[in-house]
Order: sequence, then structure tokens, then C-alpha cells
Amino acid sequence: MYNIGKKVRKGGIFTDSDELISPKLDIVFKKMFGDINNSDMLKNLVSAYLGIDTEGEGKFELSNTEITPEELRRKFARLDLRISTEKSEIDVEVQVLNTLDYNDRCLYYWASLYTSSVPRGEEYREAKQTMSLNILDFKMFDCESFNTNFVFFDPQNNITLSDKARIMFVELPKIPIRGITPEQIRSDDRVAWAAFFNARRKEEFDMLKESSNNPNVQKAVTVIRELSADDRIREEARKRENALRDEQSALYAHYKKGVAEGIDEGILIGIDRGINIGMDKGITIGMDKGRAEGRAERDEEIIANLRKMGFSQDQIEQALNGQKPTP
Repeated sequence: MYNIGKKVRKGGIFTDSDELISPKLDIVFKKMFGDINNSDMLKNLVSAYLGIDTEGEGKFELSNTEITPEELRRKFARLDLRISTEKSEIDVEVQVLNTLDYNDRCLYYWASLYTSSVPRGEEYREAKQTMSLNILDFKMFDCESFNTNFVFFDPQNNITLSDKARIMFVELPKIPIRGITPEQIRSDDRVAWAAFFNARRKEEFDMLKESSNNPNVQKAVTVIRELSADDRIREEARKRENALRDEQSALYAHYKKGVAEGIDEGILIGIDRGINIGMDKGITIGMDKGRAEGRAERDEEIIANLRKMGFSQDQIEQALNGQKPTP
């Protein structure tokens, strides 16, 4: 069990000289892990979370490593890394925005990757194991664990449909760096990498480098320092962060608008329902009243006829009550 505490302050990435650029900013992540010179870091990251032997997989080829200006201008751009090995197709993405539909989104991209793993004309059984690693800067599931793994499995009957599907989530807010001990960093590479992505200040990166016995995590600290010292990269990161803030604001505005429209629609539905209920109740009351008035008119007619026939009041009442009139 890891210590779960308050999240490290985010503000002012580029105004505090003690803060480095954030490795969980997608453009920074892709610059770091998409560099062929840092493939050892990416292999270790994937191995730590997906539990696969990346060295034993043979080839380890990266695609879509370039960051184009068009990608950065596009709203809600997705800056992921795709990896092909002899046995697997792997997609790795860092996401800081909670788009509320992220679970459906990652399923869509996983399915696209799985489909593309079958060459045209080949049989379905030739499909590779397809895995998705999603490193998130928001909480997605209502559980304490920061690391969740989804497969095609029937728990009721203990049956696995296929071992070719895996979707992994790492929820960074659940394991803030201030709640992590050096012992946890040394004993679990998943914790070490989570600490790396959550680190912001120089002393946090220093603590991580000193505490970790993983050379790839130590190298990652060196790389993020070098990137942070590059004014051009810092400016790119600043622009990207501002764009993500704008997208977050747009998402929140749409959310508030949707809530407001939902409330208005709910009120109208409530009014319509109230009218319908009132009409139904009015019809029922009217029918009951009509039947009562009908019975009264019928009784008056019966009473008039019985009186013409010479029946007394007592005999009339007996007849109305369904009794045989006594002489």
C-alpha cells in the first residue's frame, strides 16, 4: 500500500527557477521517449507497467515519433508513441486532460491498433498481442490502486477470451511524489516511474535520482534536466501547456452548458409530466363524478316509478338497497 496524500502543486511551471518542465506534458514526453537514443528508457517504462520482456521481444521499432506543427495546432491533439515488436503492438500515451470519454477513446484507439496488426489477406489468428499504456494526470477509477490492468476475462467462470488484449492505466494523482518513500522507489519500478512523471521541482528529481537503483530512471532525470535547459523547448512546452489549459476551459464550458441545458430540459419534462398527471387525475375524477351523478339520476327515476306504483318510503329504500320490499 502506498501513501496517498495531496497532489503536488502544479502552478507556475515556467516562473519558478526551481521547477523543470513537466515530463507528463505530452510534447515533453514524446521528445524524451520518442528519441531513438532514449529507447532504453522507453523499453524499461513499458516493461515496468506491462510486465513484458522488451529485450526478449526482438525488434523494438518506434513509429509516429515526430511532432508536427499541425498536430500542435489541432484541438485535442493526441501525441502518443506506437511500438512494434515481433510479438506485440503497443501504444503509449500520457494524458493530462480528463475528457470524460477517455475510456471509450482508448478503446477506440486500441481497436484500431489491433485491427492494423493483421496484414491484409492474413488470417485473424495472425493478429499480434495489442497493448495500450495510458499514463493519466487525473483519477479515472474509484479505487485506491494507481495501476489498473484490463483484459478480456470472465471472472464468473474463470475463463480468458484472449491474451491478445490489454489496456493499462496509471493514475498519477493517486501516488503523489510527496507520499512516496525512497524504499518504495527502490523496490518497485512502477513507483519510480510514477514519481518521475509527478516530479516538478529540482529537489524532487534529485531525490528520485539518489533513491532509485534503476539506471533508466536515473537517465530520465538527466534528460529532463537537459530539455529544461533548452530555451526553445521550454517555450514549446509553455505554448503547449497554454493550449491544454484552453482546451480544459473549453471542456469545462461545454460541461456547464450541458448541465444547464439538462436542468432546463428536466424542468420542462417535469412540467409536461405534471400536466399529464393532472389531466389523468382530472379524467379519473370526472369519470367517478359522472358515474355518481348517473347513479343518482337513475335512483330518482326508480323512486318516482315506485311511488307511482304505490310503494311506501320504507319499501322504496329496501328496493334501492337490493332487498325485497315487505308488504
